[in-house]
Amino acid sequence: MNLWARKIGLLSLAALLLFSCEEENSIGLPPEDNLGIFFAEIPMRDYVKQVWVDDLPYDASGLLLVGEYEDPQLGEIKSIAFSDLSTTSLRASFPVSDTIDYNFVSADMTLRIQEAYGSTTNLPSVGYGVYQLLDTVDVNAEYTNSSALAIGNKIGETQFTFYLDSLGINLADSSDNQSITNIPDSLFDASGIYLYTASFDLDQPFWEDIFNQYRDVLLDTLSFPDSTLNASQEFDKIMKGIALQQESGNTALQFSGQDVRSFISVKYNRVTPSGTSEIEMFILFNSNKAFNEIRPNANSGWSLEKFNPLTDFYTPAELEDENAYIQSGANLFIALDFEPFKSFVDTLENTVFQGAELYLNSDSTLVLEGNDPISVLQFLLSSEERLNDNELVGIQDANFLGEVPIAINYDEADSNFIRIPTYLNQLTLDRTSLDKIIIRGPSVSRLDRIVIPKDSIFLRLYYSKTD
Repeated sequence: MNLWARKIGLLSLAALLLFSCEEENSIGLPPEDNLGIFFAEIPMRDYVKQVWVDDLPYDASGLLLVGEYEDPQLGEIKSIAFSDLSTTSLRASFPVSDTIDYNFVSADMTLRIQEAYGSTTNLPSVGYGVYQLLDTVDVNAEYTNSSALAIGNKIGETQFTFYLDSLGINLADSSDNQSITNIPDSLFDASGIYLYTASFDLDQPFWEDIFNQYRDVLLDTLSFPDSTLNASQEFDKIMKGIALQQESGNTALQFSGQDVRSFISVKYNRVTPSGTSEIEMFILFNSNKAFNEIRPNANSGWSLEKFNPLTDFYTPAELEDENAYIQSGANLFIALDFEPFKSFVDTLENTVFQGAELYLNSDSTLVLEGNDPISVLQFLLSSEERLNDNELVGIQDANFLGEVPIAINYDEADSNFIRIPTYLNQLTLDRTSLDKIIIRGPSVSRLDRIVIPKDSIFLRLYYSKTD
């Protein structure tokens, strides 16, 4: 803060202190506790910066993000999903006999849709492709949003019209909505939420070849006796996994790979002397071996000029913009710097904070139409030294658990605040060096974003003076 701005801040605080002394009952404390308690409200806009992080590992949530779109506030957002596959069909499903044959019939893929980002209104047409992975997803690797694997041939696709109002249909609302009553109960999950799914057309010759190779391994008891056969490993050698990426449209979808309605179905005939029976083999998405490449990332920067100051990861940067931003999947966080605040408080002698509230109020007009805003904000701590070491500190690790919350529910249409009096007292007494509060979204495997006007970020302080 420059000298002139600092003087303005001191004058503003002095005016607030004078008002507090004259209107003691206005501070919201019981009358018997009012005496000697002062109130001040301090704008934080000059202390708001952005931190961009590049090394957060995927969280094994099983969420597959696929698509790209233009965000008017953040620019181009893009995600490609990578997933290992596993099958529940083992040798027991393929009895070995000279009189039994197993013949491929068909393959198709279904994924449950859980969320949508970008263009979601006016019935957008979306298209996504399924591609073979040339490399296996390594369960021991820490994949981040800039990780990617080599992609081979296209082995499936889908094209459909996306209906935003099909997301989140609740069976409990059927009494108020006749159209819900007409949906079979089998199309709702255990929580009563509609199972909105996308069906993919798969390359039948490719999947027939995958089936035949796996079948032959299971039937080859000479090369693969029961004592040495690891069916999962053999399947991984045959089918390394898939990648999902957008082919058309301006919409990104969040698929749940862990959901019971997300699978690849391979149907085959078991032919015996007594007849033919059709059997279904399920191939599942492995959430422990899956991740999303989300751009912007370390290999692909931001498309809008206002983010040009974000040149170094973990280095707080000030944007020449009236807003502060969080983008969960791109790991863009808000950093509130309390080091200038410490100098500011030095002008108040013998001060003890009895109450302190940090307000973070959004602007509902900045919510991307048709996209659910972030519902949860998470809090971390750091310092210049820690950021230089690419380190963010969890609230519990900083011994502020119960004082600074790990997370809060966020409502863009309401006041949102956290209480931090102990943290500010420890900070001003130099009992902690963690002078930066870092605010992030709920998960690296989501594309939630939030825009908070800097003018709506401020501190409300309630303090007393000691002799």
